[in-house]
Amino acid sequence: MMRLTLLIVVAVLAQLPSLAWACGGFFCFTQPVDQSAERILYVQKGGQVTVHIQISYTGDDKSFSWVLPLQKAPQGGGLQPSSDTIFQLLEQYTSPSFQLQWKNMTNECYAPICFAEDSATGRPPSPNGTTGGVQVLLEENVGPYKAVVIQGNSGADILKWLNDNKYQQPKSTEGLLDVYAKEKFVFLALQLQKDKGAGDLVPIAVTLDETGPCLPIRLTALATAPDMPIVAWIVGKSRAIPKNFLHVELNDAVINWLSAADNYKTVVTKAVDLGSGHAFLTEMAKKTAAVPIAFAKADWNYLDFQKITDPSAFLALMMTKQIPRTSQIQGLIKKYIKKDIKYAAVKDQEFYNCIQNFKPGGIGNDKCKEYHDSVVALGFDGAAFAKDLNDFVILPLKGLHADYQAAAYLTRLYTTLSANEMTKDPIFGFNAELPDVSNLHTAEATPICENGSKQASKAKLKFADGKEITYDIPKEARNNCMFDGGGVVKFGKGAQPMNTAGGQALKKVQVLDETGPALDIDQSAADLVDAQLNFAKLGSPSLSAAFIAKLPKITWDPYYQGAPTTTTPAADAGSAGTGAADAGSATGSSGTGGSSAKPAAANSGGGMCTARATGGDGLAVGLLLAMAFWLARRRYV
Repeated sequence: MMRLTLLIVVAVLAQLPSLAWACGGFFCFTQPVDQSAERILYVQKGGQVTVHIQISYTGDDKSFSWVLPLQKAPQGGGLQPSSDTIFQLLEQYTSPSFQLQWKNMTNECYAPICFAEDSATGRPPSPNGTTGGVQVLLEENVGPYKAVVIQGNSGADILKWLNDNKYQQPKSTEGLLDVYAKEKFVFLALQLQKDKGAGDLVPIAVTLDETGPCLPIRLTALATAPDMPIVAWIVGKSRAIPKNFLHVELNDAVINWLSAADNYKTVVTKAVDLGSGHAFLTEMAKKTAAVPIAFAKADWNYLDFQKITDPSAFLALMMTKQIPRTSQIQGLIKKYIKKDIKYAAVKDQEFYNCIQNFKPGGIGNDKCKEYHDSVVALGFDGAAFAKDLNDFVILPLKGLHADYQAAAYLTRLYTTLSANEMTKDPIFGFNAELPDVSNLHTAEATPICENGSKQASKAKLKFADGKEITYDIPKEARNNCMFDGGGVVKFGKGAQPMNTAGGQALKKVQVLDETGPALDIDQSAADLVDAQLNFAKLGSPSLSAAFIAKLPKITWDPYYQGAPTTTTPAADAGSAGTGAADAGSATGSSGTGGSSAKPAAANSGGGMCTARATGGDGLAVGLLLAMAFWLARRRYV
């Protein structure tokens, strides 16, 4: 698979009368945050888990707040700023890719092919205090945030304290906060410091003494888009698995290979639906040695930047040192290299490329000198810029790079969930016996020409399992070149209709446990098994041998082109894995409805649980995650 590594080139200002050089600066590309999607990284190291959470927000700066339920309070140093470069690089190295290998291409019958490049990319403790039934356990500044950890006896107490202290939360969260409070959770709350704005937002890293990553999501249902994509990267000792969610494999035959995999999200969503609505897909699972992500460079040293007093020299050194180009870096540049209001109409790309390439005392473009001198006139604090660059980029990335180098395995898990499915917390374990999973999908393609034409109108695709299916080549692809293999899937994208000529979106539905191979189950039993997985605990078998023995034989045909008509069998649900309660008589139709199992107990095997925040205006902010206890009615297929 072709990859574009993070290559930063120092741009040299040409002796030109206009600003026509090729873009080589920090504002050549934009990286908009998709607020209808969630991305999170877990790093498991010994008895601790560190979670890096991307935070996004739209709304008034004063309304920003962010609440994170935790099973334990982080200790000193357990809260740190993180970097959005982490998610850019993870996307670049782990996104699914679909590549066709064309066979029998001749001058007498050919398909119009082109090739596309892959693209991605210690503090003093505060005194404890109790106010209105709420105890303040920790208070400190973390990057741009004022952070506090509190604990209370009820959701009403917690909500009142948060709103009284300007960590604004809507009334609708009270019931869910109460669930946390009753379970003795603590709450990490963030707000921006007085001199900070939404442009200062950075991801945050939270480290806890836990052994099991947890992705609680119930609060997300209060403000989410339908079929919201969620991706979790897990760095740890071996391949990560969903412990209390099912696992699905996709039927590649329904992917639009001939249209750049433009229906990928649709296929994932339908496969998850058929897998009970509570299921993850493993998009990649490899040893870290096989995924050589360089999160940081060894020669990054903020002292090199601290002594620079000229904005042009500062930007030039950032390019030389290959500081990553992200929206977070753009925010820092705008903060310290201020654009005079009289240049408001000048695009950032022109303004900052000009400054980056200007050499004081040299012969250069007069407009660039004008921009440069305006920045100097407004004041440039290189030492302060260097400190923020160190705190929010260099240190987080160097720390993660060291942890990644020491870890054995990287797993990428993906699902889509709607509000009615955000009803139980995914918890993750590890299984060293499962095979690697490649993010590269390949298929053979043979062009088929008709009616004497030399340009193919159809293509016969042969998949890894030997299945062969002939597809029409889309008319728009016939008139232009087709991507060789569909290119790389962009996270959260791909909403075109499913290619029903290939059958069903779901190839397999499985249970993954911490030992042994994957357990394949028939799709008709997905709801029933999902009910049992509500009681799964880390370190114990998820399903008992007696329960497994009563599961129906597998009759699911992924290439069947009709609507699914199977139903959940009336099996005995009382013999689930260790410690499980009777899940009742789940009888929902696996093709069109949900199950009616009894409420599940709280997940006791998970480690850390997080919550997305809301601004005062009710807009979604960052990662809205929370705990949940009941088996959902899944979405209709």
